Amino acid sequence: MDFNKSSIISIMIIFLFSLIVIFSIKSIDNNYAENQVKTVEKTIKQAIVQCYALEGSYPPDLEYLKENYGIIINTDKYIYHYEIFASNIMPILKVFPVIIKEAVN
Repeated sequence: MDFNKSSIISIMIIFLFSLIVIFSIKSIDNNYAENQVKTVEKTIKQAIVQCYALEGSYPPDLEYLKENYGIIINTDKYIYHYEIFASNIMPILKVFPVIIKEAVN
């Protein structure tokens, strides 16, 4: 097989274009996952504030929000950190994605 200079350049351009597409897709996927976490956290914080507005105190835990405000807690997909100091002080809420690493055989 004889490869001339133009065919090698064409192959390199196709390879570089493929790499750009792959990294772009990976970047979009990462941004989407990050936005999902922010959306979940924002939704739960809105329910926390709504609870305070209606009841005069912040919810004691996320289970209370789940039972009384219809919040869906997806423990398969997210890790929730909910820390409350007092019923009249805004609790700390952090949501983290669950990262599952597949076993390598």
